[in-house]
Amino acid sequence: MNASRFFREAWPVRLLPALAVIVAFLWACAARGKTPVRSVLRRQVTALAVSLAGLPYVYGGSDIDGFDCSGLVYYVYDCFGIRLPRSAREQSKLPGSVRLKRAVAGDILVFRLKKTWHSAIYLGDGRFVHAPSARGWVRVETLNDYWLPRLKTAIAVLGTASAMEAQ
Repeated sequence: MNASRFFREAWPVRLLPALAVIVAFLWACAARGKTPVRSVLRRQVTALAVSLAGLPYVYGGSDIDGFDCSGLVYYVYDCFGIRLPRSAREQSKLPGSVRLKRAVAGDILVFRLKKTWHSAIYLGDGRFVHAPSARGWVRVETLNDYWLPRLKTAIAVLGTASAMEAQ
């Protein structure tokens, strides 16, 4: 094989290690300037929660065969290795309470409904996903005149928005 042919055919292979180092360096630099890991996790949490819409309400349910409200919250966070209490009342006692105007997608909303507690995952823009028993399936709903007065707390399980901005 002559030198010019060798150079034309073999040079990409010889440069692969150097290209790999350059790509890794650029990726690492780009990752530092991108959205914080918690923001990505918030998007994943909300995406999973929304993807469960349409599954049936099952009292005591906490898997894809059916959910109750706190079972849905428990299941979604558990999929990301975050262990939460199983009941809505216990979820309301978690640290990280924030005002609704400071709540961001992925936070937990806890409502007080007469004698029961109800939990949901906030999607932002006044929307949340939950498993109410009234209509029998997981669904996305809006914080309206029914839900707003019953909202007990919002919990920033993944940290507050201001803490994420500081990262």
